[in-house]
Amino acid sequence: MGQRRDARKLAVRVLYIMDNLNVELNNAWDIVGISRYSYKCVDFARHLVEGTFNNVDYIDEVIDKLAKNWEMGRIAKVDIAVIRLGLYEIFFEANIPRKVSINEAVELAKYFSTEKSHRFVNGILDAAKK
Repeated sequence: MGQRRDARKLAVRVLYIMDNLNVELNNAWDIVGISRYSYKCVDFARHLVEGTFNNVDYIDEVIDKLAKNWEMGRIAKVDIAVIRLGLYEIFFEANIPRKVSINEAVELAKYFSTEKSHRFVNGILDAAKK
């Protein structure tokens, strides 16, 4: 579990950098620095980032529908990265149980964001699960 969580943390960092520094995918990996991570960790993170990136338009439509009274511009940027990753897993990773994806996203929100963010992330992903 630790290696997959590390991969998710790495994926959130890359997604955040791409979105907020407006850099290309390959450059985002360079900025994050992957040399300290195992091959398996980086491989899983790359898989998650590429899947999220390739489906970001659909994922953002879902966020827009589910984030009642919240425009994308009002959601913390790191929360968007966490939610995007969680939604990617829920909709496109059949081999990962939805409950695991939601729990991991909540833990990522607790790690990266504010004290209350994990509730918001949980609400969005739980609504998407249904």
